[in-house]
Parts: sequence; C-alpha cells; structure tokens
Amino acid sequence: MISFTATNDKVLLNKLYNAVFGSDIPGDVGYVLVVDDIPCGIAKLTVTESVSHIHTVGILPKLRGKGYGDFFTRSLMNVLIDVTDEIVIDYPAAYFLQFGFRRDGDVMRIASEDLVFPKKCQCGDKPH
Repeated sequence: MISFTATNDKVLLNKLYNAVFGSDIPGDVGYVLVVDDIPCGIAKLTVTESVSHIHTVGILPKLRGKGYGDFFTRSLMNVLIDVTDEIVIDYPAAYFLQFGFRRDGDVMRIASEDLVFPKKCQCGDKPH
C-alpha cells in the first residue's frame, strides 16, 4: 500500500531528508511517502490559499526509478489544486511541463485550475 501524510516528527523528517538531500529538513513540517509501511520519500511544501510552493520532493536512493517520485509528486499536486490558487515549483525541471507548468525565471508555476494530468503514473508494478 502507498500513502503519504504530513508530519511534524522531526526525527523521522530529518532522517529521511538527510538520506535524500544530505541535510536536515528546513522548518517543522514535511510530507512523507510510505510504501508498505516503510517511509521512503520526503517533500517540503509551503501551502497558502493564494500560492503554494513545492520546495523539494525526493525518494530514498535505493527506491528511485520505480515511479514513487512521480506518484508522490502527482499526489501532492492533486491535493494542492483543491486548496490553493497557484502552484509554484522552486526548481525548474522539464518533468513539470507535462502538467502545464511554465518556466518563470528560476521557478515554474501554474494556476491550479490549469493543472493537467496527462497519463497514469506507473508506480511499482501497477498503474495508479
């Protein structure tokens, strides 16, 4: 089973963030991806009604390449479209173009109502 949740468990957040990004997580809250009861992904977001930022999304190195990052990112964006007017990605990456994001200087942005999900993601052995 795959799920994700927000948490303020600094021990868990710092352990995951260090394993993925090599430093402690900034702030007190992060989002954790759990696969088969094992925390394996971490994301740092700032969420407001007008603009929400996805600062980082990462998966433990041993689980990369299995689609978990794609699933996690899509899941986070799916939640954000209901709570914010605009989504900003703090790191430009071609990956986000498929969802309709446009580059704006050093970030990528989209109005929540314009976000598109072009295909199902493949996570593990099953499409989601």
